[in-house]
Amino acid sequence: MSTASHTEALYGAGLTDVRMMTVAHTSFRRELKLAVPAVRSAAGERRVVEVAGHVELWLELVHHHHSIEDELLWDRLVDRVPEDLEPLVGLMEEQHEVVGGLLDRSWPLVTAWRRSRSVDDRDALADHLGVLVALLCEHLDTEERHVLPLMARHITEAEWQEFTERGMESIPKGMLLTGFGMMLYEGDPAAIALEIAKLPAPLRPVLPVLGRWAFRRYARRLHGTPSPARGAL
Repeated sequence: MSTASHTEALYGAGLTDVRMMTVAHTSFRRELKLAVPAVRSAAGERRVVEVAGHVELWLELVHHHHSIEDELLWDRLVDRVPEDLEPLVGLMEEQHEVVGGLLDRSWPLVTAWRRSRSVDDRDALADHLGVLVALLCEHLDTEERHVLPLMARHITEAEWQEFTERGMESIPKGMLLTGFGMMLYEGDPAAIALEIAKLPAPLRPVLPVLGRWAFRRYARRLHGTPSPARGAL
């Protein structure tokens, strides 16, 4: 999970507030971890299609997140603080490559299961997702512990804003309220409050209510409960 001991290094005077990265990571961890038992227990065409759609959504969100990190943040950081990042560069690149390869291999497994609905294809996907989740969580933990504090010091507010705006591009329009509720469910309330404050005044009290409702509905359908397990499973 996110490293609370490093929270102070992620925002404050003279720093870019990068806490929303940990909010996104928390949703990645939870929803992909929960996808494993959802796949294993899925039976019947409707349920398989539903769970496969959930898996595909989160694979795409993680893939997009990693792509824009590479495009908008990582190279800038390496250029600005190479002496700090040198010990991490190899590890982070290796982790990105491994996670990227696992993401790429996930798509045909989801497609095969959706088409066949067989036990073998179901188990192959669930096993693969288990490996992906373990390595993804290891990568996110390392990034939060060692890289996010550097981003807070060396990535500008404008660059961070561009990253967060690009991050929204991969969320389907029909999932925006649900996605907001997913962040509210377990994300840092202080960081999310800052994002809510940027909204037009009439929306500020309404969107959290609608987002929480949308997420509870989604979670009940996908996970069998409106309040799925928080934190490490």
